[in-house]
Amino acid sequence: MSFFPLLIEFENAPVLIAGGGDIALHKAEVLLGQGADVTVIAPEICPGIEALPVKKEERGVKAEDAEGKVLVVDASGSREAEDILSEACSRLRIPYNCAGHGDACTAIFPAIFKKGRTLVAVSSLGASPPASVWLRDRLAGQVPDDMDLILDRMAQIRITAKERIEDQPVRKQFLHECLDKMIGTGELLTDADVEDILEKY
Repeated sequence: MSFFPLLIEFENAPVLIAGGGDIALHKAEVLLGQGADVTVIAPEICPGIEALPVKKEERGVKAEDAEGKVLVVDASGSREAEDILSEACSRLRIPYNCAGHGDACTAIFPAIFKKGRTLVAVSSLGASPPASVWLRDRLAGQVPDDMDLILDRMAQIRITAKERIEDQPVRKQFLHECLDKMIGTGELLTDADVEDILEKY
């Protein structure tokens, strides 16, 4: 398999979770945190899931439950459910995440850190979730507390760069220098600072 990391809009996205235990609870909490519209289907549903703002159906999962979903998560621990859902998702071309058997997955949950508009996501492609968490935490520690302010300033500088620097590789080099200076000094560049750097380009 070849996985490609892609950020997609998940606000109100219809998602199915098969399973009603602790793993399903964790997956539901993660997806709700991204704004998904979550449906949980399982013969038995734990109190933690009962307390969540999700749709709930206490029964076995069926192939048609996958229809219309943008993601299906199988946290049931059931081979029968895996066979049903993996086949349905393959036929419908819906990303499928299986907590019990990584080989069946066509979608993987990364370890995520979010601060403002900065999102860090790391995956070991199922080999070692603890390793993904370890690396995520170290990368997250490198994100400045004022990163949103830096991003706002970079958006302004990018407009200036497009107006003043025609050559794309040169523009890229200029933007990298501006970013490096702000992260290195911990201070936002003034308009005069930007002009000084522009003189070199």
